[in-house]
Amino acid sequence: MKRSTTLFLALLLFPLARCSARNAAAQNAQTAPATGSAAQLTLTTQSARAKELFGQAIVESGNYRLDECLKDLRAAVKEDPDFAAGWALLSYYATDSGESSKALQQANKTAGRASLAEQVLVQWISNLRSNYQLGAIASLNDLTAAAPGDKYVLYLAGRWFFDQGKTERAANLFEKVLAIDPNFTPALNRLGYAYAALDQLPKALETMQRYVAAMPDDPNPEDSFGDILFKAGRFDEAQAHFEAALKKDPKFGPSQHELGDVYAMKGEYEKAREAYRKAAAVAANPRRSIEYRSSIGLTYVREGNLGQADKEYGALAVEAKAAGFHDLEAALQLTMARYQTDDDAALKHLAAAEEAVRGDEHMAASQRDELMAAIRRWRGMRSMHAGNTGMTEVCLRLLQDKWGESDNEAVGSEYHALEGAWLANQKKYAEAAAQLEEAEDVFSLALLSQVKLAMGDAAGAAAAKKELLARHEWTMEGVLVIEPARK
Repeated sequence: MKRSTTLFLALLLFPLARCSARNAAAQNAQTAPATGSAAQLTLTTQSARAKELFGQAIVESGNYRLDECLKDLRAAVKEDPDFAAGWALLSYYATDSGESSKALQQANKTAGRASLAEQVLVQWISNLRSNYQLGAIASLNDLTAAAPGDKYVLYLAGRWFFDQGKTERAANLFEKVLAIDPNFTPALNRLGYAYAALDQLPKALETMQRYVAAMPDDPNPEDSFGDILFKAGRFDEAQAHFEAALKKDPKFGPSQHELGDVYAMKGEYEKAREAYRKAAAVAANPRRSIEYRSSIGLTYVREGNLGQADKEYGALAVEAKAAGFHDLEAALQLTMARYQTDDDAALKHLAAAEEAVRGDEHMAASQRDELMAAIRRWRGMRSMHAGNTGMTEVCLRLLQDKWGESDNEAVGSEYHALEGAWLANQKKYAEAAAQLEEAEDVFSLALLSQVKLAMGDAAGAAAAKKELLARHEWTMEGVLVIEPARK
């Protein structure tokens, strides 16, 4: 698992040489769920190969091998076209919205012949894609209750709760997985991140050492180790681990990209750009190449060369659109909107982002709603800054309605951020602080510090500022908010 890029907080999984991934899969998939045990997920398929590929794909995804994970899931459903769990997992991991939508259709079509637990798995993923968060949580609880001794189920549940910000619950699930299989590498990887997020750095580093020991020839454990050190602000140590990963595989794109992040944090922007270009050159697919190159634009934003940043991001947005990566195109336009100094220019980029979202008919409702929430939050912010308070109120109503309808916490966070800024603008500081404390982004944390100070709460302002400065990230938030505050 890696830090969020400048574009997404979503999980990105990267490939490695086939041999090391296969070794890891063989190590971890030897007890793939196949029986009717009440403690395990019963897979309804007559193909032993399909069952093996199912477990192997989960291991590969957990070790940052999305390309191999998808290849194995496609092979699994080819082995057995009626394999409902295989289709469901393919829908869950697929990055192409069209493939994900078609796979979910097949999962629902074949679920009637599957075991009860598999049907719950399909329902969980259906709820996720339709952005029915309460239903998703209920389905996931039912799934873990139906297969309480299945490491794959517990890992998937922990992964999702971690991505939802429910870190303590995720850590508990990963610990249960490791009680079943102490060397289950996906859980070691994620548990290290969970401990770090819970400010338990010694336990995080100890877990990363176990992860490296479990996969000594694989670059990803070294990369994850470096990632956690990076987040702790220990850049030289992080760099050493990224370089160790590249010694194991010189074409391991994530570590090459993260070397660029280290250089950028040190202010060595030319070296950072060179590292990002090298990462793009070894990227496993065109989408990943665009994602890696997007960090080049961020270096120009940090240098204050916004014209060059526009050129970099704009060219990538055109490339993403031509390739049919509508969500990526939207994210790039949203990124450009956030650093614009002119409100009208920012609003044009937000309009382009919305057009990209609406241009993808297969995009999952959850992804669509989250992207639109971010667009509406920043449209409301820019409109407020430009004096168009009517538009800000419209954006607030739309965000509140969508949050109430879906109970999606990402949508809720965008609503709280805009509502907090709106109330702060009206000098309703106590109400603003309550909203900003519910938001989960750096911009809101910085504003919270200012609001607390305006309330006369110097201690609260200092606490918010301390939390802000404790973060180390090479993202748009880091460039626009954290690093300027640090300096």
